[in-house]
Amino acid sequence: MLSVLHFFLYTSPFMIYLIVAVILLLESSGVPIVNNTLLIFTGALASLGHLNIWLLAIAAITGSIAGACLAYSIGAYGGRQVMLRVAAFFHVDDQKVRMAENWFQTAGVWMIFFSRMTPFVRPFACFPAGMSRLVFLRFFMAASAGSFIWCITMLCIGWNVGHRWNLAIFMMQQYTIPTFCIVVVLIVLYVLGIWAIKRYLSKLPSSFS
Repeated sequence: MLSVLHFFLYTSPFMIYLIVAVILLLESSGVPIVNNTLLIFTGALASLGHLNIWLLAIAAITGSIAGACLAYSIGAYGGRQVMLRVAAFFHVDDQKVRMAENWFQTAGVWMIFFSRMTPFVRPFACFPAGMSRLVFLRFFMAASAGSFIWCITMLCIGWNVGHRWNLAIFMMQQYTIPTFCIVVVLIVLYVLGIWAIKRYLSKLPSSFS
């Protein structure tokens, strides 16, 4: 740990910005790297005068959005074929696959938005968006908004705790799992609510529709 601290304290700021951007890119495109530690730590370094907080935020947000777009592209240009092969292997017919894709088209934007702020889900959530051919502009806006909120929040935590950054990371580790469970429950409730409303409306007499 001391060697990592020494590296960040004595390497050039440009190298740190580059590392942050690359780590966020990799994490957002399927590599399961925990980035909250990095963001909190570098945010703390910025508060102590070792880094520029604005350049750090730009590097983090750019890397996060770029990684999300890369995951979308991988899903769009090859991911669907893999999904269809897996579905065929398990004898899932094409109609059910299309139903799943249509459902993602309806609720996918919100799923992408919340996934960009949800640990464990972040590295993998953007692939289905590409596989289901979610409109790229809608995907980009949702992914950008979620990435912006996540990166700014983590950097602000680091900025405010300063040299006590290790305490903030400890707190994050304690509350990550409960927060993740709450977000998953909220998403499930949202999807079930939309499904129930649509089912109710479909049963209404045509004179009321």
